[in-house]
Amino acid sequence: MNLQRFWLQIAAFLILVWGVLGVVMWSTEDSVFTPEKTLALMGDAPWLEDESLGHEQRMQYLDKVITSVIKLDFNQRSTMREDGLETTERFFKSLTDDEKSEYIGRTVEENFKAVMKGIEKLPADERRRIIGSIHREMKKKAANSPEMQIMLDQDTAGFEKNFNKEMSFFFKEAPLSAKLEMAPMLEGMQARMQGMRR
Repeated sequence: MNLQRFWLQIAAFLILVWGVLGVVMWSTEDSVFTPEKTLALMGDAPWLEDESLGHEQRMQYLDKVITSVIKLDFNQRSTMREDGLETTERFFKSLTDDEKSEYIGRTVEENFKAVMKGIEKLPADERRRIIGSIHREMKKKAANSPEMQIMLDQDTAGFEKNFNKEMSFFFKEAPLSAKLEMAPMLEGMQARMQGMRR
């Protein structure tokens, strides 16, 4: 009898634990960010179906999308781009110029600032390697960006010497599409620097 009561108590305890866990998972579901949820938000943007949607409603929804993107780690952002290229491109094209600027300002330019600060703090050898890596990545993308090509016309030593000034100028003057193209490279550099700090 005592043994039976013991097992009933164990069962009741486990049911209680799973119940609490279920409530916690349900209540925190909106604060868990995944590539799939972010892509779903982009794909469900209300203005894709209703072009007459008001500015304030659009900005509120855009803020939800941007928050979701920001909360993703670098691997998740990469997964989102690889698995949802069509969705992300459709979403970005659907934005007004001001909305595109807001999106890039909060998802790409913040990474740019973090990368630039991180590079400044690196030892000289590692800084040279990182800048060389950025130079190579930019060469791959230069065909689609005249602004990038101007920076790359100088030799590697000149690029490294003027890196901070040139990159800051580029990010200030480059079209939004060029900044968006640089997002994967910036995220990769930031992830690498975080790895070095660990």
